[in-house]
Amino acid sequence: MFSERTRGIGEVYTQRHAARVGLFGEKPYANYGYWSSPGVTIDEACDTLTEQVAKAAGIEPGDRVLEVGCGYGAGTVHYTRLLRPSRVVGLDITELRVQSARDYAAACGLSDTIAFGLGDATHLDFPDASFERVVGIECALHFDTREDFLREAARVLVPGGGLGLADIVIRRGADRGEFLEKVHFPVGSDGRLDVMENVYDADVYAEILRKCGLADERVDVITEHTFPHFVAHLEGVAAKSGDEFAPRRIRAAQIIREYLRLGLEYVLVSARKPLSA
Repeated sequence: MFSERTRGIGEVYTQRHAARVGLFGEKPYANYGYWSSPGVTIDEACDTLTEQVAKAAGIEPGDRVLEVGCGYGAGTVHYTRLLRPSRVVGLDITELRVQSARDYAAACGLSDTIAFGLGDATHLDFPDASFERVVGIECALHFDTREDFLREAARVLVPGGGLGLADIVIRRGADRGEFLEKVHFPVGSDGRLDVMENVYDADVYAEILRKCGLADERVDVITEHTFPHFVAHLEGVAAKSGDEFAPRRIRAAQIIREYLRLGLEYVLVSARKPLSA
């Protein structure tokens, strides 16, 4: 069902499940967050990032929404409560996350609206024009490949439908060769799971969106609101907890700082499927 690289990424995130303890708040998030002002909590930052992506996609009441890389379902539940889509389908490649998301949606009374399942974003098992919106947070960089996913996203969107993503790219003008050699996701991995075809800057990203049949594309850099604040959060949690995960979190913070120096960039992506070809 999944490519070898995709299976490997799923295995890594499954193995890292326990390391989430104490890093996030009451909601089962697993992203870098959008830090809009000093003093916000990690849950508030993740809520804000979710809202940014939902706005980029244009989610409205009554919409059918496909979320790829849904994780533990915290963001899915947040925008469902806030924006009232009629139906949401969340896909992920890890069974543990899918089951956790189902449990969370049920606890929030949203099982009738949200359905979670295993699925490959590059081979979507849905008919053409099945959704008004497609969203994803910090997952498309892992897809084998991102371009294949964007082509599928355009296919399953209705004419006029919207795409919203939070994603990770390389800074314009950065040394791509050095970046490929030293920057690996998941952070701290050895590079075997990297999808090198996905390493390009915001301008190339916009070109690929157009190539895949999408229009009104925007790829906005929001790095200053994401990685630096999450690094500070990592270090703060490590200093307070002093638990078995503290050294790993300090090391992860150091790695992200180095990745930023090498050209890591965080972007908010939006696009639309044209009303007519």
